[in-house]
Amino acid sequence: MDLLTGGLVLNVYTLFLAFMLLLFQENDRKSRSNVEFLKLIGILSLLVGVSAIGDIGKLQGMRGIYLQKFSSYFVFAFDPFGFLFSISYIDCFINKVDKKVRRAFMIPMRAYAYFNLIVVTVAAVFGLDWFYYYVGTEYYRGEYYMFRALIHVLLCVMVLLYVVICRDRLTRAYRLPIMMFPLMVAFGGYLQIMVINMNMEYAATVIACLILFIYVQKRDVNLDYLTGVVNRRGIDMALRKAIIESRDKKFSAIMIDVDFFKTINDRFGHKTGDEVLESIADVLRESFEPNDVVGRFGGDEFCVITEITDNDELRHRIDIVKESVASIDWSNKSEMELSISAGAAVYEFESGMKLKEFMEFIDRLMYEEKLRHHLGDRRSRQNA
Repeated sequence: MDLLTGGLVLNVYTLFLAFMLLLFQENDRKSRSNVEFLKLIGILSLLVGVSAIGDIGKLQGMRGIYLQKFSSYFVFAFDPFGFLFSISYIDCFINKVDKKVRRAFMIPMRAYAYFNLIVVTVAAVFGLDWFYYYVGTEYYRGEYYMFRALIHVLLCVMVLLYVVICRDRLTRAYRLPIMMFPLMVAFGGYLQIMVINMNMEYAATVIACLILFIYVQKRDVNLDYLTGVVNRRGIDMALRKAIIESRDKKFSAIMIDVDFFKTINDRFGHKTGDEVLESIADVLRESFEPNDVVGRFGGDEFCVITEITDNDELRHRIDIVKESVASIDWSNKSEMELSISAGAAVYEFESGMKLKEFMEFIDRLMYEEKLRHHLGDRRSRQNA
């Protein structure tokens, strides 16, 4: 099998794999990470598909020269958007990154993608041999091909550098597969430079996306995108599993609600409200063990499933959480006082309570405390 036929076969297999990744997406298509992942796989599918069309054109000789030229133009014009969508996707899993850091990476990446599109289009329209050219049906690399290839290596380095700089803000379970992504793309890009007519960069990128799909996307369906803790679905799954195993292994659950959260949103804005939820999620992660499950039940409610089974220790741990929440520094919003209400109980296997019944039980305990907090606030205002 010669390189031309081998390149076509590689493109067909790569395109098939990319379509499979699109087909088996099960997550909420409105979630930010899923939208960015679909963009990434979508542009890869287009690039690989158009590249395959170019390979078919090569097999047809002069009759297919226009297919070859269209393929070369499209690939050179749009492949930088793969890097842009890659870093946008990775950014979905980085919590509370500094805006200046994000702009320092995003703006140059976006600027290069559009600048490259313009320059490659100009070169194609005016027949300039800057990046590629044809003599008959033979494809040749242009005088600036290697310079452009070097820029693409730097783009891979930028993506990796962004991940390294923000690694402590990445969800721990996703850190390794996300850090491997730019390395695999860079390796594929190196092979692309070394072997003409073989789109190793796209093949390596799609394989890297497959790894992301297995180790990130499939898990991400259970995560809350704002706080990084598990979502309602993840809580239900963890709680159902804990109830099944409770005959041999006791557990407890805590329902937590932010006091006067609507007032915070109304007075300081929804951005501050989001910051409050993120801060409370951080406190809960730090206050419980790695094996405990911390989740956002919905809105301003959180749930913790923990291995603590002693009521006194459970109450003590809740007090620690309350103190930590109250001590969060909101110096830029001096009048904001933050507090939470909590309801907790140790699950007793003998009770026979189902998941819904147990959640309603601790939810009721939480609301009883919340009512006391609201009543106390009302009395303090009257006394004032």
